[in-house]
Amino acid sequence: MAGLILGLVAYHGALIFSGQTPVRREFLDEQQARLDKLQEENLELTEELFQPRVAGGLAFNQDELPYDGQADAASIISSAQKEARAERKFLMVTFGANWCLDCRTLHHHLNSEPVASYTRDLFRFVYVDVGKFNQNRDVAESLGVSLSTGIPVAVFFGPAGEVIGTTNEGQLEPARHYSSKQILKFVRGVAERYRVLAPDSVE
Repeated sequence: MAGLILGLVAYHGALIFSGQTPVRREFLDEQQARLDKLQEENLELTEELFQPRVAGGLAFNQDELPYDGQADAASIISSAQKEARAERKFLMVTFGANWCLDCRTLHHHLNSEPVASYTRDLFRFVYVDVGKFNQNRDVAESLGVSLSTGIPVAVFFGPAGEVIGTTNEGQLEPARHYSSKQILKFVRGVAERYRVLAPDSVE
């Protein structure tokens, strides 16, 4: 027993001499409690992100979440490209996230009247989730889309499958500040003039 005590004393002495101190159980418990609290706060913030929000008078519902994080984005885009060419439609592939207010605002406007009436027979839409770290970043890059200016960001294909352009310069990033009328002018510019301009600059 005396040898064990002497061994412990020597061990702690060596730690102190080398500039290290033994970690107390109370300290570890305190750190774990802080981690648990941070995790709880993080969960609360995450839940708050997905609550209905109001922006410019727009109220979003829980079921208005267009970005599916579990979807096989590459496969969905490939199928949509084939279908759009077969139907002679334009294809808009938008990269965004459900926690992004601008992304949800853009989706809301694209599905509102009169935008939906105009696009119904002209466009197909695909929404790709890029909301977690490097999720689907490779898919975006393969289509010439850059996420460096923020989301939402989109790429447009013509009825023959040709690339019309992207919003890599941030044309759609401030979508919360656009109206449905501006988004309608934006998609009309793509379909009728093959131009991808910021919604607030389209004539």
